Amino acid sequence: MPRTRIKVCGITRPADALAAEIAGCDAIGLVFWPQSPRYVTIDQATEITDCLSPLVNTVGVFVGATADEVADTVDCVGLRAAQICGELPRGDWQTLAKMVPLIRAVRVGDQPPGASDHMKGVADYLFDSADPKLHGGSGRAFDWSLLAHGSSFPRIWLAGGLNAANVGTAIQTVRPFAVDISTGVEESPGLKSAERIVEFVTAVHAADTHLDG
Repeated sequence: MPRTRIKVCGITRPADALAAEIAGCDAIGLVFWPQSPRYVTIDQATEITDCLSPLVNTVGVFVGATADEVADTVDCVGLRAAQICGELPRGDWQTLAKMVPLIRAVRVGDQPPGASDHMKGVADYLFDSADPKLHGGSGRAFDWSLLAHGSSFPRIWLAGGLNAANVGTAIQTVRPFAVDISTGVEESPGLKSAERIVEFVTAVHAADTHLDG
């Protein structure tokens, strides 16, 4: 079984980005939604990305942004991918998907995701718990068994309420391409704990080893 990739989202400080890199994470998420407690400006995001190795993917997280706004931020900060949340404004998303990998965020309630959640030209889908006010970072898990019906999605990224204690069960249930964590490794909103990041990464690796065995 291929190893499970790890993304730490809602990074707001260079030190936390470096902690994720040192722990062996594959990607970090930078939130460009002003209503989020984990929001970063272009200048803050650039400072964070500048401290990282090119082997760590930087993912911009956008809510309700236009394709042009996403493209401008990706270019300005040097992001490696863009996570698209919320309703899609009109725009040339197919062209953008050819320029930079897009991760489509899908909020899961009590029904499994379906064909209507697909986005043309996108292979990566991040599934998170549905929340009427938040787009991620709620710290709540959804019913992972619903993704047993998600085989039509090429690559599944699992988010929502993950932590070192439950990620093994989540991986065993969903077998995702990647897991995405934010609140589960935080001391307070936007401020990560290096120790909790290491604990989470260790738990993911342990889960992968168990499945391989």
